[in-house]
Amino acid sequence: MAIFGKDNSDLLHQILRELGELRERVTGQQQAIDQLRGDTTASLNTGLAETRAVVRDGLQRHQEMIGDPLNRIGGELVAIRNGVNDLGRERQTSPQTAAEPDRETAGQAPTASNELLRAAAGISAAELQMHRDSWSFLVEHAASDRHFRVPGSVKEEGGAVTVQVSGPSIVAALTSLQRVSGSDDEPGTRAIAEHLHQRFSETVQAVIDQPHRGDGVDPVRIVVDDRAKAASEEEGD
Repeated sequence: MAIFGKDNSDLLHQILRELGELRERVTGQQQAIDQLRGDTTASLNTGLAETRAVVRDGLQRHQEMIGDPLNRIGGELVAIRNGVNDLGRERQTSPQTAAEPDRETAGQAPTASNELLRAAAGISAAELQMHRDSWSFLVEHAASDRHFRVPGSVKEEGGAVTVQVSGPSIVAALTSLQRVSGSDDEPGTRAIAEHLHQRFSETVQAVIDQPHRGDGVDPVRIVVDDRAKAASEEEGD
């Protein structure tokens, strides 16, 4: 029994010794792993830092190659825009040159003045006589104006129409026809708008020249019906 006990004791010491050696090897391997992990992390950090530096340097060069020229181009565009604006202001403030025909001498409708528009606004009602095509043209271009009102009834006879229009509708007609005559690209459209604008303007100007309020005179009539002089009138002249 003593011999068996001694053998067991030696075996236990041997196992403990081997366990101690194994523990030391494991500890050494763990230290090596930790060292390797630290070295790898340091290497990665260094590599990332170097990569960031390379990318940052590349972006800086890209900014210098692209951003600076764009900034210069932007500055030049601002200078050009300012120059164009200055030129536009000079054209607006400069007197009319001989090369630019006057609107009235060129057959264009004169600008509706504030006095003309105020006088038109004061007209209670006016009788408008014109061909139905001219009436359609007027409605087409003036109906979008917030002051224009399409009459409730239109009397038509022989292709001509007679309608009653209000002062605000006359204001809308003047401003709308003026806009079309000055902006439309089609010569025929401009010519129609200019002629109608002129006829409205002449009628309202007569109200300004010979003002009257209330009854006692004929109502305002705007007639668009140009005709050639009769042969009898020419002989009389």
